[in-house]
Amino acid sequence: MSFPLSFLFFAATAIGAMVDAAYETIPGHDCLRSMTAMMESMRDLAEAHPDLVSIIKIGESYLKNNGGPAAYEYDVPTGGHDIFALNVTASDGPASSGSKGRFLITSGVHAREYAPPELLARFVEELVNGYGVDAEITTILQRTEIHAILYVNPDGRWMAERYPELLWRKNLNFGGGNDGCDVNPGVDINRNFNFKWGDLAGASNDPCADDYHGPSAESEPETRALVEYAKRLFPEGQRKNDPEGEMNVPFGEDITGIYLDIHASGGYVYYPWGHADSKSPDDEALQALGRKVNSFNEYKLWAGSQPDFLYAASGDTSDYMYAALGVASLGLEIGDNFYQECTAFEDEIVPINMPALMYAAKIARTPFRDGKGPDILDFEVVGDIVSARASDSEMVNAIGGGFPDFSTGNQLLAEVRLYLDVHPDDCNQGDGTSSWLMQPTTNGRRIEEMKDCYSIERKKACLRFAGRGVCEWDRNEMKCGPSNSAQEAGANVFSTVEDGNLVFPSPAEENDEAMSIVQFDSGDETVQLEIDLSILEAGRHTLYVQATDSNGYKGPVSSLFISGSQRRTSSLSLRGTR
Repeated sequence: MSFPLSFLFFAATAIGAMVDAAYETIPGHDCLRSMTAMMESMRDLAEAHPDLVSIIKIGESYLKNNGGPAAYEYDVPTGGHDIFALNVTASDGPASSGSKGRFLITSGVHAREYAPPELLARFVEELVNGYGVDAEITTILQRTEIHAILYVNPDGRWMAERYPELLWRKNLNFGGGNDGCDVNPGVDINRNFNFKWGDLAGASNDPCADDYHGPSAESEPETRALVEYAKRLFPEGQRKNDPEGEMNVPFGEDITGIYLDIHASGGYVYYPWGHADSKSPDDEALQALGRKVNSFNEYKLWAGSQPDFLYAASGDTSDYMYAALGVASLGLEIGDNFYQECTAFEDEIVPINMPALMYAAKIARTPFRDGKGPDILDFEVVGDIVSARASDSEMVNAIGGGFPDFSTGNQLLAEVRLYLDVHPDDCNQGDGTSSWLMQPTTNGRRIEEMKDCYSIERKKACLRFAGRGVCEWDRNEMKCGPSNSAQEAGANVFSTVEDGNLVFPSPAEENDEAMSIVQFDSGDETVQLEIDLSILEAGRHTLYVQATDSNGYKGPVSSLFISGSQRRTSSLSLRGTR
């Protein structure tokens, strides 16, 4: 599998130098920062980039609230810990905070899973280091807030790093029946959320069990800290009054926000339902997201009705965020070990999951709609030619294992539109903003922006195309029409070319209905458009491209920086081919 050029550039920096010698690592795992060092590095990042990163305290651990046991065989972290969240977004971007998509990512729920916090921290660092340098990352941070909680369970993590032989998973709640547990007290935070809490099909009521659900739903301060923070991020209006009673009612496609929880290990993408082997009412949208994440990391799908559904998990974060808060919810089980070996982490886990996280961030504002739309797989500028490949099917059907083609990938493309210096969300087609339809290439021949000859009303404009053998001016009828050769070939008019340069029609002249006469005959097309970079003002410009399918679903927006002062080759591949 190949990866985005922009990703490879930043990943080389991240993998080679992200764990600076100044930061302490976990013994035996020199690629993974200790919890103390990790939070120090995040504070340093926020101090160096206050316009991109802020850190806030969102709660306190069990020990910070209750203190430790009177006696215990092992030391416990005196005083407990605060729980922090990072907010990563461009404060100077064009979108207001209220209009941005929101992507909440957590890790460190289970203490013994060493690698997830490091992966999440590197994602944060990749975003910050790429802002203003990489067009995709810049666009993401201008239009999305990424909220990262690296350690939901900091007390447990403290124990896991100091006593690896204990394989510590839970928090450090020694009360509530845990007194009799010699080596495994605590509550499993990932069974403590208030949706299907206490369902023994996916949790245990034994205080000494790894998946002990706790004395009551949201009994743990770690759970409450995450819940209250999530409620602040995601709209109250998309929640259900009775999540369990209404669990079979779909949320629909207008929900906003994504939640993703990173765990280890096994190589899985999971999404609701997790408490039972059955489909959620929004399975089509959730499965489309899961399949597209799979196209990057090739992880198996662990969800209700899927063949790789392993076991039920009740009261977990993923089901709760979806069922109670109406958020598109999924998770990752990365790697092959709780205490991940560094070679696999650097060479496999980071490269295959970083672009998956980037993809989720791109669609955070309207994930159920964007996830069903066509994706831009390649986007580049070579000379004056802008080209892209749009596909409704490739990413959603990349999954192996005999999975049938998925319903959201069966549509034809309707249009692929290019925008100059204005994001599609801000573009009003009638206000004179620069946007143009891109057209398909056929047998290697470039087809530029087309316009029906009959829509050209002025003689001068019609005559511009005469030399192309496409249009001719009918003197008797005083109107433009296809030339004989053009009629025989079934051709239409190319955009005006003057002195070898493409001249786009002004918004007043542009007739989108006429320009849409070219029909796509598949869901996977390469499109091109010629643009004269020499006419652009000096400095950097941004190109955006977005595809729409025949069902009206718009896919994620892809971005690319170009220069108006010199001609150069720039490229972006959203994902490679298998």
